[in-house]
Amino acid sequence: MKRIKVLLILSLSLSMLSCSDEFLGKDSRDNVSGDQIIDLANSSPEAAFTITSGMESGNNIFINDFNTAGNGNIHDDFGHMAVNLGLDLMSNDMVQYQSHWFVNYYNYTARNEVSIRTDMVWKFYYKVIYNMNSILKFLPEEINNDELRYLKARCLAMRGLSYFNLIRIYGNGTDGIPMYTETVLEPSRVPTSTIVALIEDDLTTAHSLIDGYSRPTKVNIDKNVVAGLLARYYLEYGNYPLAISYASEARSGYAPMNNLFDGFNKISNSEWMWGADINTNTSTYYASYFSHIGNSNAGYAGLLGVYKNIDRRLYDAISSTDQRKSWFDGPSQGLPQYANTKYYDDTDFEGDYVFMRAAEMYLIEAEARALNGDDAGARQALYDLISTRDASYTLSANSGSALLSEIRTHRRIELWGEGFAFYDMKRWGVDLERNYPGSNHTSFGYFNYPAGSTKFIFQIPLSEINANPALGNQNPF
Repeated sequence: MKRIKVLLILSLSLSMLSCSDEFLGKDSRDNVSGDQIIDLANSSPEAAFTITSGMESGNNIFINDFNTAGNGNIHDDFGHMAVNLGLDLMSNDMVQYQSHWFVNYYNYTARNEVSIRTDMVWKFYYKVIYNMNSILKFLPEEINNDELRYLKARCLAMRGLSYFNLIRIYGNGTDGIPMYTETVLEPSRVPTSTIVALIEDDLTTAHSLIDGYSRPTKVNIDKNVVAGLLARYYLEYGNYPLAISYASEARSGYAPMNNLFDGFNKISNSEWMWGADINTNTSTYYASYFSHIGNSNAGYAGLLGVYKNIDRRLYDAISSTDQRKSWFDGPSQGLPQYANTKYYDDTDFEGDYVFMRAAEMYLIEAEARALNGDDAGARQALYDLISTRDASYTLSANSGSALLSEIRTHRRIELWGEGFAFYDMKRWGVDLERNYPGSNHTSFGYFNYPAGSTKFIFQIPLSEINANPALGNQNPF
């Protein structure tokens, strides 16, 4: 499978430029400095944009690529969606039916320092950060060109998302993670609060800079997406009024999907806000999301029976009149009980990936309103979404903790398989409990951990410890 490197994209961009030939003369193309590109950004913004946007395009390929960590023929390494799926398998809500690819997440060995899975997660997000910094360092602080300004915003948003995921995976109390920006190189574990502040600064700056941008496709981050990232951030860190505001802004112009049974594989879906448009050039075939989660697809799930199923308790919590119950009607398609049918790729390994959709924003708004004491507003936000899934659903009569529990249950159902369950379990302070009467979890994941367990924190990979003497403390085993 072909891997397209960001530096190759940069090289091609440099070689194909027709404008500013004097600057990019034949003798200097291999020795272009950051200062020269900053000068170019001021004198010929179009040429600078051609160079740096090529680097961004390379990153858009990388985040869905195969073997991002360079560890070999590892079929549970295909970028961002591989991390999402792996983390979902560390929650209560997803069952791995057979021991195969991704079992290391399900049995909690992926988090150990010697695992190539923690190596992949760490390297993946830091590589994205490196890619974004490689662009940002070429952009002047004051930008007068709109296209360069929008590019800077998208890079800051992507960097902010990467740090947001890293700190939630590897942060241990006040012990944060190394911090690298276009101007700062800090290989030691800076305080968690410093990383959290950087994320907020990146996302709020991106939100301001991207104003006025009209994107060509949903592959690109726009203002709605940045608002959605800010809504996630503020819900995580307890600023509920801002979570409400940004969630409402993010879903502006989007409505809940009408067809819940399109397989979740089309970026053209009107509810999708951001995603990856997978095609013949970018498909990673068997090492891909649908290969592992599409139980009726050609791939590991469908061909080898490595099914991804819903937890029985969560299935039982879905109303019989709720259309989403049919997302898990495995027996109707010759699959085991509780097997998901939510995900189905009706192409030849070219199903698109969803990174953000409007339903999440309704649920963020509902939860944030409930946590902020606005039960009436929370009920309405929840009703506006769930009534489109369940024709029999009426405005909730719950309040307080009962309402919050209802909202969170619907969040677990609605976003099943989309990469939120593990983060939510940690945020809510929920036990991992798979060993319960009537459990449908499999024996190799049949164990319990209490809320706040150190098992919910990944260890920093041994490769990083060996290569970075300044790192400091390892996370507990």
